[in-house]
Order: sequence, then C-alpha cells, then structure tokens
Amino acid sequence: MELMRIAIVVEKSLSPGQIGNVAAILMGQAALLRPDVYDQSPPTDLDGNRHAGIKFSTVVLKAGQIQLLNTARTISADPNLSVILFTQLGQGLHNAYEEYSKTITSSSVEQLQPVGFVVVGPDEAVRAATKKFSLLQ
Repeated sequence: MELMRIAIVVEKSLSPGQIGNVAAILMGQAALLRPDVYDQSPPTDLDGNRHAGIKFSTVVLKAGQIQLLNTARTISADPNLSVILFTQLGQGLHNAYEEYSKTITSSSVEQLQPVGFVVVGPDEAVRAATKKFSLLQ
C-alpha cells in the first residue's frame, strides 16, 4: 500500500482565526477528493467516544503569498498530485456560493489571490512539492 500525505499550505500573514478557517475548508475538500482520507467507521474507545479516523499524514505549512501562487501553479501540473486552492475571494464571501463560483470561473488565479491550498498525493511527491515551506507554529 502506497503511503499518502496531505499538506495544507496557508498564507503566513493570516490571523490565527483565518488560518483555522482556511485549513478547515481545505481539509474538507481533501476529504471530498479522496474519500479514503477518513475511516468511514472511526475507532471507538472503551467509553464509547468516537475518535478521528484519519488515515493520511497531514501537515499545515506556511508560505508567503508569492510562494503560494507560484507553487500552486507548479504542482497543479503534476499528475500525481491533487491540488485545490482557496482565495481571498472565498474568505470575503459568506453564503454566496453562486457569486463565488461565477467569479472563480471568470478570473485568473492571480486576480483571485490564493490564501492557501491543499495538496494530496503520494507521501514523497507531497514532501518534494512542499519542502520549501515551514511548519505552521
């Protein structure tokens, strides 16, 4: 079985609340891309509490805005990796998915200004694509 990895890369100038929001949204997309990210029957402890059944190593990294844009472009071309962006547009719109979708489909990635992306794929390929970023602390 091939080892898989998820890396969430967020813009380093975001506030802690924004980082949490962006990371949560991107992790949700990762789970939609790869339904095997989570065990459909998560483990239960002896007290009956369910625990997260995540199967892939997951890290949250930080990057500058230019690094985000350049890396997202580069790794999107790698057929071994799945990449999804989240942008300033998405951060600014609330409960306005139609407007969000319409604007995304009529704009360039530069215009949309990514604030984060998630990359999912084989462990070594994800590590290689994200090795220049620091762990978010």
